[in-house]
Amino acid sequence: MSGVPLRSADIRERNAKIILALVQSRKYISQSEVVALTGLRAPTVFRIFTELEKEGLIRPVQAEDSRPLAQNRKAPDSSSSLVGEEKKGRKPQYFEVVPDALYSIGIDFWSRSATLAVSDFSGEIRFIDELEFPDPLDADTLVTALQTLIKRALKKSGIDASRLLGFGIGAPGRIDLEKGLILSYPRIAKLANFPLVSVLQKRYDVPVYMHNNASLAALAELKYGAARGAKSLFAFLVRSGVGGAYLEGSQPFTVLGKTALEVGHLSFNCEGPHCTCGGQGCLEAYIAEDAVLPFIRRVYPIESLSELDKLIDSEMGPKIRSAMEEPLHIFELAVRNIHTLFSPERYLIISRFSGYARLLQEEINRRLADLCQGSEEAITIVADVYDSGRIGRGATDLVIEQFLKT
Repeated sequence: MSGVPLRSADIRERNAKIILALVQSRKYISQSEVVALTGLRAPTVFRIFTELEKEGLIRPVQAEDSRPLAQNRKAPDSSSSLVGEEKKGRKPQYFEVVPDALYSIGIDFWSRSATLAVSDFSGEIRFIDELEFPDPLDADTLVTALQTLIKRALKKSGIDASRLLGFGIGAPGRIDLEKGLILSYPRIAKLANFPLVSVLQKRYDVPVYMHNNASLAALAELKYGAARGAKSLFAFLVRSGVGGAYLEGSQPFTVLGKTALEVGHLSFNCEGPHCTCGGQGCLEAYIAEDAVLPFIRRVYPIESLSELDKLIDSEMGPKIRSAMEEPLHIFELAVRNIHTLFSPERYLIISRFSGYARLLQEEINRRLADLCQGSEEAITIVADVYDSGRIGRGATDLVIEQFLKT
């Protein structure tokens, strides 16, 4: 703490953010529940609700809408003091955020394409678009492509640009979170130490928040996907490269304000395949999308990993698994090394191809049977298909969370 006392205006703003965050996260809530949850005095809560309603940020939920919702509502602690309608025995008035009050835009990009999602203030995705990048791709071409995608989204989504809270960006490579820099990503030329945050902020005059895309994918899966309920999670995002993220609770692992888990460049064979990082035998040189295809082609003329959906359950399945023995062994070693460092309770494998995600999950589950079975600390390995809407929502969540931060 700085030791500087808070001014009354600061306290009012902080209390308003606390209440607005509760309404936004709970979807609907009554004033008495806010009193019970925050400890704020009832007159303070009433005043803030009135101000937020005047500002167009929240609105009452109609009685016919609140009845079915109340069945799923988490009741406040019965020992807490209630106010207003609930104390008098009348039905409480519930409030929700006004979805069209504010919007946020989330973007996830990698070497081949970008996905953009527009979210309203309630967290619902209102618009999704994708754009394939030209080849070759450098930093300037990337910025031009992202601006094209944003311009298209603002026009087609029909949102009021003046209500835009900001951008959440999921970027590949190592990220300096505090300075808004992409420190390194060799698959896009001239991207080393690139100030993407400041470039977009100057162009659009709204806040821009950036994180590693594997971290945002892991957070989205933790909230909305296959990793829900995990207390600790390590996620692999397998595309043209292999990204990694470790979450404890809902906090991504970082070092001195920088992302650190470039697991795709862990080297396991100094005489192995060459990697884009300049090394040899890196994890992504074995299991990334393009890297694994030559192994499969030793036994089957596969054109795309999308074919694995049918192949792994056919008579070719065992032959394909056998042909992938070296990549699967390298992946096993990577997971074992990561488990030695972090010991998460759950591992998540994300791929654009459901068959490939399932194959990796099944094989690693089998090869790590000693860690997956027979103890209180047994781990769980799950897989999920890359979902642009889900990852987009994770990126827009980044904007809303920063806006509501006290």
